[in-house]
Amino acid sequence: MNFESWESPFENGTAWIIDISWGTSKWVLTKSDGSKVEIDGNDKHENVDLIVRVFHEETEALYEVCYETVNAYRLLDEHGLLYLWESDRPKKNTFKIKGHPWHEESPLSFAMGNNQEWSHILVTNDECLEVICRESPRISKVKNVQFSGNAT
Repeated sequence: MNFESWESPFENGTAWIIDISWGTSKWVLTKSDGSKVEIDGNDKHENVDLIVRVFHEETEALYEVCYETVNAYRLLDEHGLLYLWESDRPKKNTFKIKGHPWHEESPLSFAMGNNQEWSHILVTNDECLEVICRESPRISKVKNVQFSGNAT
């Protein structure tokens, strides 16, 4: 397995995945007889395949992570990636990897042109998101979100 850094504003500390949106700005189905249906999707997906919102505890900030072109993605419990936790991976919330079991076992590895694309990994306390894509996602801060009430 090969690792590479993937810098993000939430690479250290505690991060939480709030939601994930996969889609397109317009979905089209054309049948062999020429009949067609078009359904409007979310406008946010005009040039973006996958949108992930992440809350970072230490900065009390909500971020939007936008992946333009995605070949595959999966969201799973961290227990599904035990081979990563036992490896010499970067000890951060965000990093890149290639040459691991999902790349090796998946037919995607053939479509990716000899394993040239990286998986971008986002690790939280609850889930792990793995996205196979050529380019790192665009990350933007949405807003600050402050804790309210008293901790007792």
